[in-house]
Amino acid sequence: MQQVRTRTSAQPSIIPGEGELRLSPVIHLITGDIVNQVAETQFAFDDRVSFGAGSLFVNRISPALWLAHQVESVARLANETPQATARPILIEAPIAALMHPDTPIACEAAAARGRICPQEICIEVGDATLSQSKSDILKSIEALRRRGFRVGVNATRSWCTPLDTHLRLLLDSVRIDALKVWSEADLLNRIEAASACGMAVIAENARYRDGEKLASVGIELARAPRVDG
Repeated sequence: MQQVRTRTSAQPSIIPGEGELRLSPVIHLITGDIVNQVAETQFAFDDRVSFGAGSLFVNRISPALWLAHQVESVARLANETPQATARPILIEAPIAALMHPDTPIACEAAAARGRICPQEICIEVGDATLSQSKSDILKSIEALRRRGFRVGVNATRSWCTPLDTHLRLLLDSVRIDALKVWSEADLLNRIEAASACGMAVIAENARYRDGEKLASVGIELARAPRVDG
C-alpha cells in the first residue's frame, strides 16, 4: 500500500518547528484502487507553540501564509514521488485560513510554485468551521473554488453542522469516522445526503471486510483501511 513520508527540508521552511509530512492513500473499499490522498503533518496551525523565543515570529504568520506553505510543500512532495499520482490531495485547513481574505490567492501562488494545478488540491475544513456565518462561509468557499481548488469537510471529530443543498453542491468530499456510523443516526443521515449529492465520503478507521456494508450507505472510500489479522 502506498504511503509516502518525507521531511520537507529541500526548501527553507517559513514555519518554525515544522515536522514530518506524509501522504496517506485513500482506497476504494470495493476495487482496492488508490483514488486520492490525504496530506498529514505533525503540526496544525492552531497547535503552534505561543511562548518561548520563537513565539513572536510564529504569531506573525498569517493563516493564509501557513496554508499556502502547506500547499507548496505537499505539491513538491507529490511531484518528487513518482508513485504518488492519485489526486486530489486533501490538505486540512484551520478555520482562520478558510476565512482569511488572502487565502485563495496565496494558495494559488503556492500551487504554481509547487508545479501543481489547484484542481489537484482539496482544501479540507473542520465541521465546526461551517457553524460560522453562512454568508461568510459560502463566500470563502466560493473564493477558493474560483481559483480552482476543491473544498471538503472533515467530520471525524464533529458532525453537528447541517449541510444544506447549496453547501453540499459546493463541497467535494466529507471525511467521517467509520466507528461512529452505525451508532449515530445524525451522522448516517449526513453521509447519505452527501453521497446523494455526489460528494465523496471518506472513512477513517475502516476495515476492508466492512467495505460492502459501508458502500451500501454511500461510503466507498477509506483512508488507509485496516486489514484484519
